Amino acid sequence: MRSRLPRAAHTAPAPHSRSRKLRPTLTALALACLLGAVALVSAAFAGGVAVTLDGAFDDWTSAAQDTSDPSGDDGVSGIDFTRLELAHDQDWLFLRFDTTVEVQPDEQQDIVLYLDTDMNAGTGYAIGGIGADLVWELGQRSGTFYTPSARAIDHQTLGLVISPTVGSVEFEMGLRRDAMPAGSPLFPGNSFRMILRDRASGGDYLPDAGSVNYSFDASDFPVSSIPLELQDSADLRVTSYNIQGDGLFDTNPTHQAALQRIFQAIDSPIWVIAEVWNHTATDVKNKVESFLPSGPGESWYATGGDGGNVIVSRFPLIQSWFVSPGDRILGCLLDTEAAWGSQILVVAHHWSCCTADDNRQRQADATIDFVRDAMTPGGSITLAEGTPIVHAGDFNLVGWAQQLVTMVTGDIQDTGSYGSPFPPDWDGSDQSFSLARHTDQRTAYTWSTDYSSFYPGLLDYLFYTDSVVELAHGYVLDTRTMLPSKLIEYGLQYNDSPDASDHCPRVSDLALITGVDAPPQLARGAKLLPNVPNPFNPRTTLRFSLGQTARVQLEIVDARGRAVRLLLDTPMGAGDHERIWDGRDDAGGAVASGVYRVMLRVDGHTMDSRPVVLVR
Repeated sequence: MRSRLPRAAHTAPAPHSRSRKLRPTLTALALACLLGAVALVSAAFAGGVAVTLDGAFDDWTSAAQDTSDPSGDDGVSGIDFTRLELAHDQDWLFLRFDTTVEVQPDEQQDIVLYLDTDMNAGTGYAIGGIGADLVWELGQRSGTFYTPSARAIDHQTLGLVISPTVGSVEFEMGLRRDAMPAGSPLFPGNSFRMILRDRASGGDYLPDAGSVNYSFDASDFPVSSIPLELQDSADLRVTSYNIQGDGLFDTNPTHQAALQRIFQAIDSPIWVIAEVWNHTATDVKNKVESFLPSGPGESWYATGGDGGNVIVSRFPLIQSWFVSPGDRILGCLLDTEAAWGSQILVVAHHWSCCTADDNRQRQADATIDFVRDAMTPGGSITLAEGTPIVHAGDFNLVGWAQQLVTMVTGDIQDTGSYGSPFPPDWDGSDQSFSLARHTDQRTAYTWSTDYSSFYPGLLDYLFYTDSVVELAHGYVLDTRTMLPSKLIEYGLQYNDSPDASDHCPRVSDLALITGVDAPPQLARGAKLLPNVPNPFNPRTTLRFSLGQTARVQLEIVDARGRAVRLLLDTPMGAGDHERIWDGRDDAGGAVASGVYRVMLRVDGHTMDSRPVVLVR
């Protein structure tokens, strides 16, 4: 949970000068830097695109208006804008931009957005030949709207959403087209112009001169409604829910009624509940029983401890573990075999909040070490080969990206304490995580409150071993973004989500993958090792190991998955191997700065991948 902080004091824009050098990203949620010199778009075209604000970027199309900016003109912060895309639907203005170095979207940077929405240079804040009616300071989480006098506003009045919540070199941002800051429309007409600026000393502007112009058209992309019910009786539903401040036992009748309606609408057989501070697992089991009474032959089981996590299940509990005592991580093996076809290991998480990046990295490293123990015969826990593993809960991923990278790839950072990196899926590859959206809106955040200046954020995750299980159906339940008709259909009320908690439940329906070939025996013995150096310029040594002789492909792809360079395609013997990548593509041309990915394929199977960062 994010702490409830007072809203930051709002002031009119003033020069900032931070000397903090931001580091290159370690995640692939980024564009490679584009070399170009387009500094002004004077003629705008319709950019109707159905964008989901989830930080994945896979739904941006060529219909978006694209503006590039020269690279290499960053200031002391290292932030270097090279690309801006603009798009819209009937409800939102969407912006997508890159920063070249990893930054956090809500603090520790001085990025400012200037929007001239009345197209009048004589009103608003004067900059670059425009009169900005909205000046929004991303790192300060505050803004000024000129009506025409300067009025302090907060993100709630703009409907502002930015993704990803974790640090990145690329972001997508949404502003509500019907927003009414200070009682006046944010977009009084169908056109606006804008400037993006890094206000650190010597910071970059996009564009370098002038402004970017944009116009809305009548693009309309209806949002498909996600049903709340389980769609296939063969699937297994897992729901994670941080119920703020021991709120499951709050005696306020409004709070309790909201919780009961939410539990009944979701009707999950497995709940991962966080922030049970002053009650036992038995208390939680009894409370869930009051919301979802057991039928004939049914009962609830529960286990808890180590910092407020409780797992409640319709299925018997086989064994549970404190994964890293004191770090609020609880593992439990559930006997779902008769009902689902396999046991499942559910790991409940409630990681450290806010700026505690070191704590979260320790929690991520400890989790991967636990997975290694579970997947390796012997030790404190040994799972049957192919047992699905899911990690659910409030991961509080609001800082640097490495903690998310570790969970996905197994890239342990403290190898002295937790051992070497370990791929967390049974086939020796990355695990997946859910980016399921809200049921009736193209947003994916799971935390939001009117009592904080922090933007709505994606804090609650479900990670899963996608070689043996897939996400068949899922959603985030926020009653504030549901259609009125859907609230009525499911017996919910508009304020149920905020009345119940500052977090929303993440619902995930999992399907076993059957009828696929078992992963080759080579899988556990084929892996990429950390490249040296990383970031690099002009070359880096890529290292990998093989458990036995096999045909190996070692390929570089860009942040969008496009082939860049095939370094190897040949049989190789068991052992450790190295290859040099000199930052060039298959044609011999030098590629741009940015985040790339090394792909290791063995006998036609993708075994491992790692991000590498080229900094020219």
